[in-house]
Amino acid sequence: MTYQDDLRTRAMRALNSITAAEATDIYALSFLVDNEDDDPRQPVLTIGYNTEKQFRRSIADASDEAEARWNYAFWLQNELTVIGDRARDPGGAAARHRWISELGLWYDEPADSADWTATVGPLAAQIEAHFHQTCVQLAQHLHDSGVLEGAIGRHKPVIVHELEYHEAIARRTEAANPPGLADGFTTWVRAG
Repeated sequence: MTYQDDLRTRAMRALNSITAAEATDIYALSFLVDNEDDDPRQPVLTIGYNTEKQFRRSIADASDEAEARWNYAFWLQNELTVIGDRARDPGGAAARHRWISELGLWYDEPADSADWTATVGPLAAQIEAHFHQTCVQLAQHLHDSGVLEGAIGRHKPVIVHELEYHEAIARRTEAANPPGLADGFTTWVRAG
């Protein structure tokens, strides 16, 4: 099984755990990408969602309705699954390590900080780029295969993001979704 297959299996299992009652209120899914312990070799994907009910609750605390709808800080921050966390998903973490090694990008922590910039910096950037692309492809697959529609009853955008928003987040989210599906999110990111 490839790393991408492993991600698909874990994501499908998580999405299939959504109850019918939950599904009716979901307006977007979250693919939060973060590095465990700030280590670029340890990217983790947390899959969750937000609901119209949570959006309405958050409006009073946000600067405007768009921020309440799209800023993850106001979301439920639920965790359908956390893929690759060493403590919570050791199998996923091991699969990720094998994948990064197969890509030829695994590195050991340098003893000298001067080696970090010259050696590790480029490898870390490549790991990040590959992981983000893999998450985009995962979202595309979940749309194309009908898994998302089957889990929540209709197409909704998958937001592929970090804790901060920037143009690359908007581009990844556009690529992850059918044309136009994530326009509300990408418009908000680009206006910020």
